[in-house]
Amino acid sequence: MADGKCICTVRGSINHDEYFHVQHIVRPGETLSSRGHESRVGGKGANQAVAIARAGGSVRFYGSIGQDGTWIKDRMESYGIDVGGILIADEPTGRAIIQVDEEGENSIILFPGANYSELHEKTFTQQGDGWFPNTTHLLLQNEIPLRSTYYALQNAKNATVIMNPSPLPSAAEIRDFPWGKVDWLIVNEAEARELYQATAGSRAKAPGSLSTRELVFLLSAEPSFSTTNIVCTLGGDGVLVFVPRFHRPKTEHEAPSFLYLPAAKLLGDVRDTTGAGDCFTGYFVQGLMELGANAEVGNHINEHDIAQILKTCVHAAGMCVEQKGTIDSIPTRAQVEERMSLRS
Repeated sequence: MADGKCICTVRGSINHDEYFHVQHIVRPGETLSSRGHESRVGGKGANQAVAIARAGGSVRFYGSIGQDGTWIKDRMESYGIDVGGILIADEPTGRAIIQVDEEGENSIILFPGANYSELHEKTFTQQGDGWFPNTTHLLLQNEIPLRSTYYALQNAKNATVIMNPSPLPSAAEIRDFPWGKVDWLIVNEAEARELYQATAGSRAKAPGSLSTRELVFLLSAEPSFSTTNIVCTLGGDGVLVFVPRFHRPKTEHEAPSFLYLPAAKLLGDVRDTTGAGDCFTGYFVQGLMELGANAEVGNHINEHDIAQILKTCVHAAGMCVEQKGTIDSIPTRAQVEERMSLRS
């Protein structure tokens, strides 16, 4: 199926982000004056939806805001996103308090607010038992109730499912989650370690003794993730991908292989790392959509395809950290391609 027929449905969070620019992240018991303050659209779901749009993809967003957040819906629409799925809840809009220090590092406090409304599931039920919008790709995070995530997983028929489970569920929720329904799992190294420890339990090897490759392979070897492709982002060290159908060793003595790409070289200083992960995820999803609606590993997708997608993703994420903000720092596809042409 051509890319023009692919669409990603993002069922996720949408926030009013308040940025406080500080000399350093505030310490316990400390009162610190900020050097600047900004209000912007945020939430991992909204951030990643904007990244898909800026990467050139078709995307619609399903989330909830309060009466205080109607400006957010207008802003999302201005990014080229289908906002028909943004509903107004009784609760106030979700909010994020974000500290950004002089080195570009950040600290975030979340208030879920309307993100925990179940208006969507009630609306879906009114349209028919098990109804969910027809889509080729479904993108999920973990800033909405797990009940809502389960509903989307169960009712997004024939969709390629991509999940960035951040912030991670509890250990018990991790063990009970239907990871087999997830085609592509996008996590950072710390999240991969927590997922492995939660699913392996007493069988888990000491996390400090494992390299990143060993960790990702062991996570993939867990029954819960045996059919899930794992993308492990490593910040300034790049990205590591383990795809079971590409790399499962034929014998116990054969070492697994991985797709690894280093981070893109920056042309400027690191100014804000807040949106880099969401930028990467959005570009990755759009890369999958460009391969077609029903592309499968081992059939329409090969290692070269994944490598090309990752190359675009790391350049986009690198450009993102050179700018302040989250959504506003996500580059357009044209800007990324121009940057990549300088490196070719």
